[in-house]
Amino acid sequence: MLGAALMLCAGICGIAMAPLGMRGWTLLAGGMFWAAFSSLIADRYGLKPGGAFFPLFAFGALGTLPVGELPALDGLAAFVATALFSILLGQAARFGRVEECGSEGLAIPWPRILRRACTYLIVVFLAGAVGITLQVEHLQWTMAGAAVPLAVGNARGRLRRGAHRIGGTVAGIGVLFGITALTPSELMIGCCIILLMFPTEAYMVRNYGLALSFFTPLIILMLQLANPKSGSQMVWDCAMGNLLGVVVGIAAASIFERQPRTTI
Repeated sequence: MLGAALMLCAGICGIAMAPLGMRGWTLLAGGMFWAAFSSLIADRYGLKPGGAFFPLFAFGALGTLPVGELPALDGLAAFVATALFSILLGQAARFGRVEECGSEGLAIPWPRILRRACTYLIVVFLAGAVGITLQVEHLQWTMAGAAVPLAVGNARGRLRRGAHRIGGTVAGIGVLFGITALTPSELMIGCCIILLMFPTEAYMVRNYGLALSFFTPLIILMLQLANPKSGSQMVWDCAMGNLLGVVVGIAAASIFERQPRTTI
């Protein structure tokens, strides 16, 4: 419920701010806020999947859609209705046995929660600043890519997570090219989006790299469906922005979130 509420707030904020034409430093400022805030909530209440990636990306993806001078009220209504329907389906699990719903993890102390939120803030800022300097077209992918490695708490885990991100993105782009080679209609694109959701959800926690091979074409197809004018150049821009974010995220996190040595 809380995770859905967080996604709703991030998405609604992005939709409401889309008419402002957020680009560059304005988009980065919004991304930094949602990265830090989502990290605080996720760590405090043990949300799964952890980290700030999904709210951050929801804000960035929806906030950069070309909608004109007024918010897309039809899109906002569809977004809210879909999220509420998903919450209702999720609450059906409450009627099962308690042990089937999983067990809560160990509570994270507040100093570590605040430290991780500050790390998200700094890393997303650095990745965004590099992206703006290099004139990356889709800055939201760079910010989201930088946030991915931070969900893991040690250097080896971050490298593995980053490698999964890169490998899964490359594989997902291959899947996307295979789909677009068939020149599907809007109806077929919608059906592909629905089909890609199932393996994405099934593997997101179990195998992150495999999940991204479905998640990447899923997201790009959704963006293309929302903005049909976007062409194949967007795929290349998203891949390069994502790769830049992952590299900056791993490097910056290794500097700003070193684990303190313990003495015996």
